[in-house]
Amino acid sequence: MKKASVLFILTSVLLISFNSCKKGCTDPYATNYNAKKTKDNGKCEFYSRVILHSVDVLKIPEKNSNGNFWDAGTDGDLDNDNSFPDLYVSFKAEGGYSYEPSTYYPTIDPYNVDRNFDINPAIYTTEWRNNKGFYVYFYEVDLSGSVFDLIDSVQVIPFDINGSGDRFRDTLLITKGAIEFKANMSWE
Repeated sequence: MKKASVLFILTSVLLISFNSCKKGCTDPYATNYNAKKTKDNGKCEFYSRVILHSVDVLKIPEKNSNGNFWDAGTDGDLDNDNSFPDLYVSFKAEGGYSYEPSTYYPTIDPYNVDRNFDINPAIYTTEWRNNKGFYVYFYEVDLSGSVFDLIDSVQVIPFDINGSGDRFRDTLLITKGAIEFKANMSWE
């Protein structure tokens, strides 16, 4: 009888331990998600939003969509040097928030841009799931700042559901065609 009681208690402890090892957060959008857990324990924790603070632009295209060098022979060149593009960058968060700075940068070397665009006030989105985030718009400016030629728009996706490392990215290096920049973000 004593052996049966000990065996029953030992078996119960092992079953409880085995089942509790399977419990954890099983929601891949949670900050404490654990892919090895198979039973949700109801203790998942979530960020409510991601904030875009700044963008460091590293490269932009050397030529416009017509295959011409920026400002080459253009009478409306903003800084009248008919050389490199005069760059303007704006930002939009999916969900509606946007930031339109009041400054542009004249005569930008496309291969060595090295410009930081602070977003003040910073913009945020709560719609960061399902490949959503922010858009960064790059423009070439002409005619005293009245004509904006869209170079390209680039989506910034701060969350990587398949990420093996940090799925909630604070810094993200993005390359699209000849555009290269770094997005600087934080999570709350």
